[in-house]
Amino acid sequence: MAQFINRQIVCLDSTKNSLYCEVIEVINERKICWVRPILLVDLQAQNHNYFSQKDTIHDLRFTSDLLWNINDFRIVFDTEYIEFLSELQEFQFDENKLIIAKQKLRLFMEEILNN
Repeated sequence: MAQFINRQIVCLDSTKNSLYCEVIEVINERKICWVRPILLVDLQAQNHNYFSQKDTIHDLRFTSDLLWNINDFRIVFDTEYIEFLSELQEFQFDENKLIIAKQKLRLFMEEILNN
């Protein structure tokens, strides 16, 4: 089991996407991690150059926190994460963008659960 610390960046991968999150708290007794989603990267589009870089990165900073199995996460190196983080715009509240971000997170979680 990985040893995570608060504020560390971790990633939850699926076959199509990677979800980057900030660790809020580790609950070792239950082997779960409380994380705050930051961004979702569409790996298929990025690998095939379907879209520009901005179209493959989705801002999830104001979506719901998650409690998830700690063993499903991997540690992220700064060089991997900073590349994506630099593509995010300064957050400006937009209800439509927030709805889309929540949908993206929900679809990702469904994908993880179904695999």
